Amino acid sequence: MPKNPPKIELSWRNENYGSVYAVAAFRNYAGTFDWSERTHQRFRGCLKRAGFEFHHGRSAYIASKGEGIERKRALCDELARAGFQIVRGDAREPQP
Repeated sequence: MPKNPPKIELSWRNENYGSVYAVAAFRNYAGTFDWSERTHQRFRGCLKRAGFEFHHGRSAYIASKGEGIERKRALCDELARAGFQIVRGDAREPQP
């Protein structure tokens, strides 16, 4: 029986206020509590390669360099390559 891929929900948001400048930002509301440590490591690697960092004050993952849509697509590409299933917020899909 094939293993189920880890699921992730990307809730893209505008974090450009106050002292924070973000070209792209998201919060992850999917159930990551049941991910293994290895899955969390893969997720952190995807974030780093796509240019995102966790901002503790905003409780959001933020990219502060580049273009917004490029950072979003880069993260979605990284997650897909790492075997994650994006259940919401896939920036690679055409918007209606």
